[in-house]
Amino acid sequence: MSRTRRPLTAALAALAGAGLLVALPAAAHADAPQGARIAVLEGDALYVKEGGLDADWELQETGVTKFQLDGDRIGVRKTDGSLLVKEGDIGPGWATVNTDSVIDFQLRDGRIAYTEGQDLYVKEGLDGAIEHQDAQVVKFQLEGDRIGVLTPDHRLLVKEGDLGPGWVEISANNVTDFTLRNDRIAYTEGTHLFAQEGELDAPSIDQQQEVTKFELEADRVGVLTTTGKLEVKGGDLEPGWATVTEHATDFKLDGDRIGYLENGALWAQEGDLDAPSTVQETGVSGFDLDGDRVAVIKNGALLVKEGDLGPGWFTADADSATDLQLLDGLRHGGGPGVTMDDLHQIFGPLGDEQATESDLANLNAAMAAGDVDNPARVSAFLATMFSESGLRYNAQEIGQEHITYRGRGYIQLTANFNYQAVTDYFDYNFMADPDAAASHEYSAPIAVWYWTVARTYMNAAADDLDMGLVDRGIGYGANPAEDARRCDRFKTALRHFNDGELPDGINCVRY
Repeated sequence: MSRTRRPLTAALAALAGAGLLVALPAAAHADAPQGARIAVLEGDALYVKEGGLDADWELQETGVTKFQLDGDRIGVRKTDGSLLVKEGDIGPGWATVNTDSVIDFQLRDGRIAYTEGQDLYVKEGLDGAIEHQDAQVVKFQLEGDRIGVLTPDHRLLVKEGDLGPGWVEISANNVTDFTLRNDRIAYTEGTHLFAQEGELDAPSIDQQQEVTKFELEADRVGVLTTTGKLEVKGGDLEPGWATVTEHATDFKLDGDRIGYLENGALWAQEGDLDAPSTVQETGVSGFDLDGDRVAVIKNGALLVKEGDLGPGWFTADADSATDLQLLDGLRHGGGPGVTMDDLHQIFGPLGDEQATESDLANLNAAMAAGDVDNPARVSAFLATMFSESGLRYNAQEIGQEHITYRGRGYIQLTANFNYQAVTDYFDYNFMADPDAAASHEYSAPIAVWYWTVARTYMNAAADDLDMGLVDRGIGYGANPAEDARRCDRFKTALRHFNDGELPDGINCVRY
């Protein structure tokens, strides 16, 4: 048996020999993915472009007072109070959701919600039945299978699951604003910010006082205080604020990026919370961040750039922009591979950014080789690798250094029989060189081998949204709390890769 390490292509060729090799995805630094959209409002006329920055604008509708992009959907409220929504490409195809009396609306996760006065209505999909919600509202939000409402008497109610009854009162103490993000809920009582995560009856944790604006993004919380201080923290909801600036007037969090305004100038930073900020543009009246794109409105011109935070503005609209929205590319099969920005938006800051980024191209190649190539499969695979190893190719099982065949690599390959199995499969002697299972050459191919060869049903289980079966295939010790954590990660990833929508029928229970 050979002990000479072979390049990654040889390891992937072993997968090809099993009939698993498919076309590799584009590199993580590829151009903007197909489906990336930009919307601009010129007066009351909405225009949208899709693809590259230089793609042509297409007029969507006139008489628009509000618009939203969500996945492949576009929604507009018109001056006559009607709500129109369409899905698919950016050509014609509006469906009238309401004819004349909409005050506000939101598209999210396959649902459409709108208010008529203080009455809230929600429907599942364009063809779903409209269901009146049994609460009067002054603000509402959709997030996954959750609906949150702020009532006229300043109570915050949230429910999850279907559209029937089931409100849980989060707070009745003078709630003034709130937001939902994944399984987190943040809200202000006056200007005092509280947040909770997990189940709806989880305890709320005091976050900060004198708050005028706040956001949740992945595991980050950001607040703007009455004095102009912008503070952000990552991880759990306990103390740990980092001061980004003392003089902000607005801000936005997106993945590991933070954008904020100071005296009309847009500043931005990316990476760790203590990363330096760089000025992006001056004289800014509006801005947005999404994925690797940044956009600003300056003197009526819409400027957009993509990639890093260095120079490189493209004038997308010369002189008439009044509002804008960016929508990151839709990463269906055939799009680019998983990027670091994807991982940050799903999991937040990673434990070893350098290790993850250094092997990301290998991970993308191995995923393609194993047909891990649609939103459900990618989401299940990444959620599992994050749970097993923190997405570190070189991860070693902690506290087991004395065990020769301890857990290694993305999948935490464990036990002599598994090391013998990959030895036979890849024609490399892992029994004699077990550390190779946590190398650039083999960590990703071994993870996909386990996913597609050792457990032949994992892609099918992901297609069926059956994380319970995926978890059984991984084989960790029975732990309902861990099952729930892994399923939550799967849901977050699936929403990210599936146009912002979370389908019905997800099974989280291992059996």
